[in-house]
Order: sequence, then C-alpha cells, then structure tokens
Amino acid sequence: MRFPLSSLRDRLRSLVRSKRFLLARRALAVALLLVAAVLATRPASAPPTSAEPARARASPTAPAGLSTVPVHLADASVAELLAPGTRVDVVATDNGYAAREVLASMATVVDIRPPPDGGSRFMGSESKGPLVLIAVPTDIATQVAAVSLRNPVAVTLR
Repeated sequence: MRFPLSSLRDRLRSLVRSKRFLLARRALAVALLLVAAVLATRPASAPPTSAEPARARASPTAPAGLSTVPVHLADASVAELLAPGTRVDVVATDNGYAAREVLASMATVVDIRPPPDGGSRFMGSESKGPLVLIAVPTDIATQVAAVSLRNPVAVTLR
C-alpha cells in the first residue's frame, strides 16, 4: 500500500506542529544548554595526580646574588647524571676543541626539566633534550644564556 507524497507531507507537517513534538524540541534545547554550561565551567585540565608533574611546574629560585639560566646540553645523556644541587662547570665549544671556553665555574644545578612532548619537526621545534636550569652569578648569567642559545653547552661535574 503506497501513500501519495502529499499525504505523507501533510502527516509530517501535522506531527511537527503537534504539542508533543514542540515539548520534545524544547526539552532537547534545555538539555543541550545545560551540557554546554557544564562544559564551559569545567576546569581546562585536571590537577596533577602525582608529585612529579607538580615538581616540574614549580618555579625554581636561585639564592641571592645568583640567577637561574636554562641551558641545553650538547650531550643529552649527561642530564641523567645531574641532580638538583650538583656543582658543574659550564663549557662552551665552538664546533671543535680549539675554541673552548669556561662560561661559569661552580654553577649549581637547580632543576632538570624533561623535553616537551609532541614536538613537531615541521614547525622547527625538534627536541633538544632535557632543559637544565643552573644557578650562576648574576654578572655572567646573560653571557651564559646568550651562548647557550646559539650552541648547546657541555658541563663538567665537580
């Protein structure tokens, strides 16, 4: 049994205009509004669940007269040997052994930050290994920071 198209259209039109359908549409709109409000007021990220992420977000501070400088090491595996409080000498090399220079002597390791996750090689943010935060005297901190931006630096453990 086939219904003519106009008869089907008339039945749909009467269904859409019915009071029950109108109430269902309004209930759906209210539900969607409530879901949107809950999602908008929810915090963007969950708080850290372990002590490690909280330590990584903590702001390291250097003692008076010292400044904290972030450096990337020429050999990333050396960072595994370092711990906060370790004394190191910071050495800059300029593509060879002839031009080596001690930038800071007896610097103190403040923190070691792991490399960021999800770096994109297309955007030019390839991982350079962990970031080592060291405390150096304030008068040489800018020189150490400038040299470490150009080239990774090496450290010798004390």
